[in-house]
Amino acid sequence: MHTNISPSGKSARSFTPGPWHEHSHRQIGPDAGIVCEVWSAIGWGDAAIQEADANVRLIAAAPELYQALQVALVVVAGCNGDGYFNDQECVIRAALAKAVGGAA
Repeated sequence: MHTNISPSGKSARSFTPGPWHEHSHRQIGPDAGIVCEVWSAIGWGDAAIQEADANVRLIAAAPELYQALQVALVVVAGCNGDGYFNDQECVIRAALAKAVGGAA
C-alpha cells in the first residue's frame, strides 16, 4: 500500500500501487500479485463476456485513472476562479473521495 492525498488534502492510506494488468483470465493486479478477479455474474453469452472483459480493463486502469483525477483536480481547481468549473470540480472530488473510502 502507499499513501495518496485525498481531496480534503489529508493523507489517506490507499490502494495497491499500479500499474495493474490482467495476469491470467480476469485476475488483475500489479506484477507482484492479484488484487481482484472479475466474474461474469452479469448473465450468459457473448454480451456478458464482453461486459466482464470491459470491467477487467476498467479495473486494471484504476490506479492510472486515480492519478489522472488528482491532476485534473489541480487543473480544474486552479481554473475555477470564476466558478465555471464548480460542477466538474465537485464530480472529481467525489470520485477521489470514494476511491479512498470517503463519502462520495
